[in-house]
Amino acid sequence: MIVCSCAVISDRDLEEAVLEIMSEPNAPIPTPGVVYKQLAKRMTCCGCAPLAIETIYAKMEDLERRGLICPWACATAKSRLREFSMANARAVPRARRARALERSRPAEPPRSPSRAGIRS
Repeated sequence: MIVCSCAVISDRDLEEAVLEIMSEPNAPIPTPGVVYKQLAKRMTCCGCAPLAIETIYAKMEDLERRGLICPWACATAKSRLREFSMANARAVPRARRARALERSRPAEPPRSPSRAGIRS
């Protein structure tokens, strides 16, 4: 099945990349960016991102179930992803509050240039 038509990436390509990534010591979280980099490809329009994420994690679980990747490495990657997601979820409301606060402040009137030293 083609997951990304822009970069011509199939689910089999994603499976191979996830297997290579998760076999590394201190394997990174297999995000689409990490997986696409492993494949030497780039997301173009990012329309495939939701399907790519779903496929990557389905393949990761399948590889773990088949005994091809270490369950500990898989669990570690999943917990790191959860930590990242939770930290990101906390950061987003803070950023929204900061933007809202900035918008609610009255704009400062423009400063006029100093007239000191200017003769009329």
